Amino acid sequence: MAGKVVIGIDPHKASWTAAAVDSSQRVLAVVRVEVNGDGYRQLRRFARRFPRAVWAIEGAGGLGAPLVTRLAADDVQAVDVPAKLAARVRLLSTGHNRKTDQADAVSVAVAALTAQGLRSVETDQTTAALRALTEHREDLVRTPHSDR
Repeated sequence: MAGKVVIGIDPHKASWTAAAVDSSQRVLAVVRVEVNGDGYRQLRRFARRFPRAVWAIEGAGGLGAPLVTRLAADDVQAVDVPAKLAARVRLLSTGHNRKTDQADAVSVAVAALTAQGLRSVETDQTTAALRALTEHREDLVRTPHSDR
């Protein structure tokens, strides 16, 4: 992936941490956002600085699935980085296994830059629709109502 930028994502239930890393494995920028509509918009604004970036998501079928669904709806492709691969990269690059969200996001990006054969993420449309409905319901439940 010479000359490319990868946006590595460390997903959690409540937050997404993204790190943009260039082909020299230099960290260009990092952002952490909440897992909701506003957080997704912030993440997309962050990514606009790197218009040709490749997205790499740790555990795209698990905690990364909500982000995968949103990206797919916007026709943004991503690759799935297995958690074990990202952990191995973190250990090899730092010499220790200390975990932070930023270090994890950088490790995901570096893994995507250096690994062979990572699979592109594809979303099942039924699962995506159900997940979108569930997220919308959760957003509605969290929104304070003025009539209460």
